[in-house]
Amino acid sequence: MDHPADLRHRFAAPFRFDGDNGEAFVLVHGFTGNPAHFRDLGSRLHASGYTVIAPLLPGHGRELDDLAAVRRGDWIRATLDATREVGDHRHIHLVGLSMGGLLCIIVAARGGAATLTAINSPVVFRDRRIRFSRLARFFKPRFEWPEEPPPALDPDVAPYWIHTPGFPLIAAAELYSLSQEARRAARSISIPSLVIQSRTDDTTHPKSGPILHRALGSASSLVWLEDSMHNSLFDDGRFVIERHIRELVS
Repeated sequence: MDHPADLRHRFAAPFRFDGDNGEAFVLVHGFTGNPAHFRDLGSRLHASGYTVIAPLLPGHGRELDDLAAVRRGDWIRATLDATREVGDHRHIHLVGLSMGGLLCIIVAARGGAATLTAINSPVVFRDRRIRFSRLARFFKPRFEWPEEPPPALDPDVAPYWIHTPGFPLIAAAELYSLSQEARRAARSISIPSLVIQSRTDDTTHPKSGPILHRALGSASSLVWLEDSMHNSLFDDGRFVIERHIRELVS
């Protein structure tokens, strides 16, 4: 996969690790994130023989305002392209963090995946302004935040904490529309699925987990993380996530 030179960090590049067991994982990062967030989990899965691919979603990994130029259809196509890239594998397992989980749900509804995992994926947002961001963008065009890592960051994965320090509200409007599309799409999925939700998530409202679990039906399981932040790939929740993903695909 190409590694563009204008990325915020070299770890933000898309990656692919080829395995030998005939099965593949597609790991999809979240809103304002990048593939670096899945480097640790991806390496662990690859060590077990899986092919692992993590795309860089359009508008991510570079400058904040790059997100203003893309729409949810661009993110869906990038996820579909990554899935097709490993289409020659016996089984394809979709795993997404936050917005990435929404994208995996939409792609899974179109067929071809063996399993689905959505981690802290929002259908209800803590910040209610997200719902009205299409209008609010005319008054406040973007949100920004400091680039410092959170205090709960696990030092073993700290080098992979790379993100865009904010977002344009037009992109948040696309995220909200995507969340509603995924909620509808989930009802048509019957493959084994895993919904992982942190009770202490400060971005995705925890009620999102049960909502998605019910929409995905009897083939899905809901796992609660008791004390993890939104990006639970960077604290002790990552070990719980990995264990349950391995159980799902075994």
